[in-house]
Amino acid sequence: MDADTILDAVAPRGGRARSACDLCRHRKIRCDGEKPACENCRFAGVTCTFTITGQPRKTIREQLVEAKARVQELERFIAGHSLPGAVSPIIQLQDELRSVSPCPPMSLFAAPSHPQDSSDFDTAFEIFKQHLESSWPGTTNSPQRTSFHATVYRQTGTVLDLPGFLARVTESYKAQYASISPTVTSPQWPSYTLIQQCLDYYVAKGMYLTFPVVDVPASQAVLNALVSGRTDPAPTTAEKAHLFAFAAFITKQNHHQPQFADTDPDAYVQSVLTLVPKLMLELASVEKLETFLILALHIAPAGYPQQAQILLSTAIRILYQLGGHRVTPLPESSPTYSSKSHSHLRAIFWLCYSMDKEMCIRTCSPPLIHDIDVDLNLPQTYIGSTTRSPQPSPSSPSSFYDTSQNPLLYPTDIRLAIFKSHIYNRLYSSHAQSLPEARRLAHIRQLDQDLSELYAEYPLGHTPTHAHAHTPSSEHSTIINIRPVNIHLEYHYCIRKLHEASITTSLSVVSAPLASSLELYYQASRSTLLY
Repeated sequence: MDADTILDAVAPRGGRARSACDLCRHRKIRCDGEKPACENCRFAGVTCTFTITGQPRKTIREQLVEAKARVQELERFIAGHSLPGAVSPIIQLQDELRSVSPCPPMSLFAAPSHPQDSSDFDTAFEIFKQHLESSWPGTTNSPQRTSFHATVYRQTGTVLDLPGFLARVTESYKAQYASISPTVTSPQWPSYTLIQQCLDYYVAKGMYLTFPVVDVPASQAVLNALVSGRTDPAPTTAEKAHLFAFAAFITKQNHHQPQFADTDPDAYVQSVLTLVPKLMLELASVEKLETFLILALHIAPAGYPQQAQILLSTAIRILYQLGGHRVTPLPESSPTYSSKSHSHLRAIFWLCYSMDKEMCIRTCSPPLIHDIDVDLNLPQTYIGSTTRSPQPSPSSPSSFYDTSQNPLLYPTDIRLAIFKSHIYNRLYSSHAQSLPEARRLAHIRQLDQDLSELYAEYPLGHTPTHAHAHTPSSEHSTIINIRPVNIHLEYHYCIRKLHEASITTSLSVVSAPLASSLELYYQASRSTLLY
């Protein structure tokens, strides 16, 4: 094919057509296009050739036509070749999602895969190992852990090979149940009807006493705005997210109730997690605080302590910005900011404080809340010296529910949370680890005395050692009566952690651990196991 033929074939395509022969193109010089050979090829004594190296470029018009055809092809594929007048499944799914929440439905397909199903063996196994790691002395390969293994060997004559035991358990289980696959949870928005049921249940059962996670009247107002489709002003992402997270929390806690039997709290949490990027960019608000706190409460027991700590740290930072760490509201608070709102913030503060101190002492990691920076005045309505649940107040519509007048119990005695903070600061912090042995032993004796005084404040029959004697007397008190169980376990854990520091101190010297501390340590551990 000569150059004219090629140019004729290329030129109609438009754009800049190639006109140089191979030699001129290679040397990057001008080609005169003469036939049968250009001037440069004639002087060089070579054959003048013209090789097509690729398809000529298409015009803008041709590209638009092809793009339109491709779009039509994709539309036919999405429609699934449905009958005329039929609704596309994708469009139907989007309509259903819009009916339950105004959130973008496509965000569900980008949802994270956590929290995973705890019924899966591998997931449950990892959760068990995490709890086990924080339940015995020291950390892996630490002197405390080595001393513990040595004590077991002296007492039993057997080497404690826990990794080998766990490996055999895994092998045995998977040999019997190899075909069981984990449940796959898809993100899902809770309906407005379900959220209303959760609010009503929360009020009727007095759950604010133990878990003050939402301001009921404010949440009811947001839900009413969502149901009515209010757009001026439109509900914020935080206002919507805290309702969805609340629905996940209530259905998870009460999945045995008939009205919550068909719910999927893990799916609701996954959908809320898709809103976290937007939440991070919004200004601090009570609803934003409630959302992150509920997410931390939901994820922490599922075997994700590190992720829960991140969520809790965000909630605590928002709490500082709102002034919930102080007894009195911040001077720059809005004029519409009521004392009831601040009472709710203080109730949330103690929930955050208890979670932080539990994570701190379990992992021996620095706390998120430092006692010197906050007010530790207990709430005026706090009931701490009894493990019995108060009588529920007459139920009222959630829009008239007054959270500031409700007694507060919390899942455990928050005075134990303060005591955990003292244990960490005086015995396990970096500063405490550098103190002389005599100073650390003095701290142990003082803390032991403080714990004895706290024990004496419990009425007869309501002490942590007698907490197991109480059984739920009504459906209302079922959740509240988890509190004495928690108090019993945490009280003995504090004893164990307190005297574990004595064992740790003695490892650095020639002398053996104090016999009294060692006995109290073992007694507290046995009490926990036998409870």
